[in-house]
Amino acid sequence: MVLCMNSCTAARRWLRLLVLALVGAPLLALAAPGELVVRALDAASGRSLSGVRIEVTDRDGQSVRAFSDDRGEARFGNLEEGFYRVEASAEGRALTLEPTFRILAGRSASLEIQLPRLERLADTPLEEVLVVARARQADRLSGVSASFRNRDELRNAVGAGPDVMRALDGLPGLVSDGAFAGFTVRGRGPRNNLIFVDDFPLDKVVHFDQTIGEDDDIGGGGRFSIFAPNSVAGAEFSPGGWGAAYGGRAGSLLRLELAEGGLTPVTSLRLDVAGAEFTYDGPSGFDDDTSVFFTARRFDFGNLFELIGQDAIGTPKVTDIILKTSTQLSERDELQFLVIHAPEDFTRDLDNVANSDDFDNVNLIRSTQDLSLFGVTWRRMVGNSGEWSNRLYLRSSDKDSTQGEAFPDLAKDGVIPARETVFSILEKEDELGWRSDFTTFNRFGEFSAGLRVVRIDADFATQLDGPWIRYVYESDDPRPPGQQYIVWQPENIEARFGRAGTNLAAYVEQSIELDRFELRPGLRVDRDAFSEESYLSPRFSLDYLATPTLRFSLTSGLFHESPRFLTRAANPANFDLANEKIAHVSLGLDYTINDAWNVIAEVYHQDLDDLVVDQSRANRRALNAGDGTSSGFDLVLQRAFDNGWSADLTYSYNRGRQDDNDGRGSYTPDFSREHFFSVGSRWEVTDRLQLAARWKWGSGRPGDAFIIHQNVMPGSGLLRASKEITEQNATTLGDYQSLNVRVDYRRRFGPMDVVLFLDVINLYGAERGAPQDFNPITGRQIDDEASPFPQFGLILERAW
Repeated sequence: MVLCMNSCTAARRWLRLLVLALVGAPLLALAAPGELVVRALDAASGRSLSGVRIEVTDRDGQSVRAFSDDRGEARFGNLEEGFYRVEASAEGRALTLEPTFRILAGRSASLEIQLPRLERLADTPLEEVLVVARARQADRLSGVSASFRNRDELRNAVGAGPDVMRALDGLPGLVSDGAFAGFTVRGRGPRNNLIFVDDFPLDKVVHFDQTIGEDDDIGGGGRFSIFAPNSVAGAEFSPGGWGAAYGGRAGSLLRLELAEGGLTPVTSLRLDVAGAEFTYDGPSGFDDDTSVFFTARRFDFGNLFELIGQDAIGTPKVTDIILKTSTQLSERDELQFLVIHAPEDFTRDLDNVANSDDFDNVNLIRSTQDLSLFGVTWRRMVGNSGEWSNRLYLRSSDKDSTQGEAFPDLAKDGVIPARETVFSILEKEDELGWRSDFTTFNRFGEFSAGLRVVRIDADFATQLDGPWIRYVYESDDPRPPGQQYIVWQPENIEARFGRAGTNLAAYVEQSIELDRFELRPGLRVDRDAFSEESYLSPRFSLDYLATPTLRFSLTSGLFHESPRFLTRAANPANFDLANEKIAHVSLGLDYTINDAWNVIAEVYHQDLDDLVVDQSRANRRALNAGDGTSSGFDLVLQRAFDNGWSADLTYSYNRGRQDDNDGRGSYTPDFSREHFFSVGSRWEVTDRLQLAARWKWGSGRPGDAFIIHQNVMPGSGLLRASKEITEQNATTLGDYQSLNVRVDYRRRFGPMDVVLFLDVINLYGAERGAPQDFNPITGRQIDDEASPFPQFGLILERAW
């Protein structure tokens, strides 16, 4: 399935309508003023702060001021619609700001500002102290590369469209090529990322994460996120070195916090050529202390592909339903419920095969997935500085994928012969979990501890309906002498992994403040019921505030990554695979040039052991035989939003090597790009019009050395070629580059806000340098022609 597509007549018609609406629509009604409620909190404990000076400034420099009350709140009424800068200041705390916050007419908006303490600069003269913090920040003890993006930054990110995962471009070490919603970090794959949603583990956040089909689809990590940017209040990202509260992955930690209902009831309807999305955001209507966020969307991309003449892709359909309620039970207790239901369906049939150029893709695909998450969170403030949170959740995933093969070159009288169902993979996983975390402050600093209990019932199976010829193979794959292809046999392929087990984990951390230093040692203990092993994972991080504008960070730790159940199920010999081991260390600096510009630089190194590697394509056997290293550095220059514009420039260098210890030597890992560069900017032209652009360039990924053999099945009636891989990742593929642009326009028509948007990925159709699939009918590598991918639509919003 390929989502890169050519521009089309229908897209041009939509663009004309968009331009007409931007320049020609009259204003039908004057807007009522808006309101802003700012809540000041202690950044460490989350407690309300009274007496904080809050200043709200519009784009013309006009300011209003107020002080927070005993609940930490300051209210600002009669604000005209537009963008505002919000600053919070208090004695002994860093000046904290939100550089741009949008006020909409007739709505009450809320903003939380977390103010850090300044004890670590107590020996510095007050006139030299100028520490500026954002309203909310990432965990500073996770390293200088740890980043936080708020809701406004996510939903206005260029290239994001209706997908929050595409809104992460520009983060340190992160690489995304636009064709997939999945991303890679510091040379590791898209499935090496640890993802949490409201602190519930949810690795399946992307639709169409294929387990069958073309190699590019299987390795890409999925096409379309289940979360729209507007559904996410904030995204906290760490490319490595996070604390002991979270388990291990070799890639990154991404924590998505879903939006909560606001003070004013708002409904919105988003329309585009693929489908529609409805959202309600506001009070519950049945309890004064309960808010509700609800969104439901349905997209049928098959309609879009038919419209633009890309019928060969297939028919992907998704439905995403999210419900989140938040109830303030008392001054110290909060209760949240979360429901996510995200089914998907993908079909590629004989009609799609017939429409493919040169029969490049003869796969017949049928894939369905039913994904659900039900979670409840109870948070309680304990004492003067403590918090105890408990999360109970049930996650269920049931996926059924089948692959067949068509023979379009043997068609007679318009009928294409086919084996409809040859290979099947069943993936069923039920997870019941409890996560308990306690934090408090003592004379040393912050103390935290937690417990994880997870019961997993996994049922995975692979089935093969008779022998199946595979035309891509490696030189050392077992086969008869002279045979230039491999044959999958049911006795070598079929396997079923059906096990249930309880995974346990516990952790403890203590931060210690010593003058300008803050350090955090931690220890995590895991018991993996499926590998039947226990693991110790020590963590250590250090933050040194050299001056008010310069800080250094050190992170280190041992992380363990469990093999995928799909890998275990591929062969009975894989059932007892052990966890991979990742030893990580990083050293970074963060220099603040002024209150708008800052520079981040971080070097890192990882030692990788017990890597799961494929032994053979013929029987899908895997071993914990691999080891390797990953080293590099990230450099970021960023400008916070100020005077109507923001910008960032990111450069990442990565050097990775891996050895499967199979006698063939070391090679560059699949997703390693030695160089990656990204520059982006956002410009608020007026209160109504926003423009954004991002250009990305990356050096080529590694590619295999291979030989193509022609007519490998003489006398069979089939004219087929094969591809023999002689050396893994021995060459370098083409460079990747892409220019993405975005236009957003908002205007009020009576009681309705209308938002028109145009978001174009890969504006000038540059190649993305992806690995090429092979066509055994023509005997050629498939040239995946890149082209612009426009996303455009209309959003209707109304406050009640």
